Amino acid sequence: MAPEQTGRMNRWVDERSDLYSLGVTFYELLTGTLPFRANDPVEWVFCHIAQEPRPPHELVPSVPPVLSAVVLKLLAKGAEERYQSALGLRHDLDECFARWQESGTIPAFALGQRDLSDRFQVPQRLYGREREVEALRAAFARVVTHARPELVLVSGYSGIGKSSLVAELHKPVVRERGFFLAGKCDQYNRSTPYLPFLQAFRVLLQEVLCASEDRVERFRRRLREALGPNGRLLADVLPEVEQLVGPQQPMPPLPPAEAQSRLHATLARFVAAAARKERPLVLFLDDLQWADAASLKLLGQLATSSEAAHVLLLGAYRDNEVGPAHPLKLTLDQAKKHGALVTDIVLAPLSAAHVGALVAEAVHASPQQVEPLAQLVHEKTAGNPFFVLQFLLALHQEGLIALDASAGAWRWDIAAIRDKGFTDNVAELMAKKLLRLPVATRDALQLAACLGDRVDLDTLATVAGRPPAQLREALEGPCERACSSAKAGPGASSTIACSKPPIR
Repeated sequence: MAPEQTGRMNRWVDERSDLYSLGVTFYELLTGTLPFRANDPVEWVFCHIAQEPRPPHELVPSVPPVLSAVVLKLLAKGAEERYQSALGLRHDLDECFARWQESGTIPAFALGQRDLSDRFQVPQRLYGREREVEALRAAFARVVTHARPELVLVSGYSGIGKSSLVAELHKPVVRERGFFLAGKCDQYNRSTPYLPFLQAFRVLLQEVLCASEDRVERFRRRLREALGPNGRLLADVLPEVEQLVGPQQPMPPLPPAEAQSRLHATLARFVAAAARKERPLVLFLDDLQWADAASLKLLGQLATSSEAAHVLLLGAYRDNEVGPAHPLKLTLDQAKKHGALVTDIVLAPLSAAHVGALVAEAVHASPQQVEPLAQLVHEKTAGNPFFVLQFLLALHQEGLIALDASAGAWRWDIAAIRDKGFTDNVAELMAKKLLRLPVATRDALQLAACLGDRVDLDTLATVAGRPPAQLREALEGPCERACSSAKAGPGASSTIACSKPPIR
């Protein structure tokens, strides 16, 4: 399983994931062993994301170093560093074979010289966010070392890359064998208290239940001790609690204010039971500008909790929707007064130089060659990363960026792009892309959007009154072609999402 298939990487899944799996097969063919060893799913995820395999020629000296390098290139953690096409891999294997036949050895040569995919691949790495990524990693390191919760807030306009920035923490969290949990506030479902927390905690419990029996038992003991007689409070909203600790007794009723205090104290102890020095916890709450009042109050309490050590709280919000009197601002001001450690990271648009670097990687050319195209992209998108990606995809779909197979290079026509009169409004661009979808696909997406930002196929089929197989057929092909911003994540094979998560 490629790192991006684990759901713990800020990367899409494409054919380069298959090339990674082929690398695992080649590794075992050459060495007689797998590149990694693990005992449960969590360990396997750690290996594929954070561990480097030993080179095959170190395990078996008779393996030529160049062939070993080919396998390691296939096993690169980032898809951009792997082979981009099976044809590029085959060329290098043919070259190895020819040199072996000629001399009985394989002299070193540069790999990947004929490796160019005929598929337009928009780069998935972050550009111009080095300082912000370092600030996030430093906050996580402090939480691991000092056993004190911190709150980091990432703000900026829609599409500026807040969620993508936060996802860069996946790798260091996995390296520390920690938990990365995420929940999303819903603009149209603020009547459900604690919704983003419940989403995140459900993932935590499901992950624990997938671990080895020893780990499950250790967590079970800690959870029983933490919840005490209050387990019913969580079991009512998180059925997985009873799967772990058994049936819970009913709770005596309390007045509303006392009931909320009891629930918050129980949730804090739940978080404390999950977060340990050897397994720190990152809790990411997205779209906090739409958070319900109960979630905001719990966020403030966790940020100042003395029990929830080794916890990094992350929040993302659209700063243009949060004024001085917004409940989120008031919650943060109150948390700071009570001693919470709060760090603010404000994301600005990408500079022209960073857009140029992104465009250069997308078309496999030098920054100098792409300068006119990069300037046009920056001019149209104002450096908004989501808009940049969508604009490049639109240019390719319109045939204005195309592969010249004979030259083995991507070509573009600046004059034709300008004449096309593309909008400089991302909403209008996305609306036009949706209008190009088949009617059956648009109808399914409209219903899915009414059900929230994430819905399973069976629920959508019930609402639509159509067979699930028919809906899948309507959604899979057209949406993947039109919405190449799809991202892979846990449950992608059975999840349909209407914004940034996977369209499946």
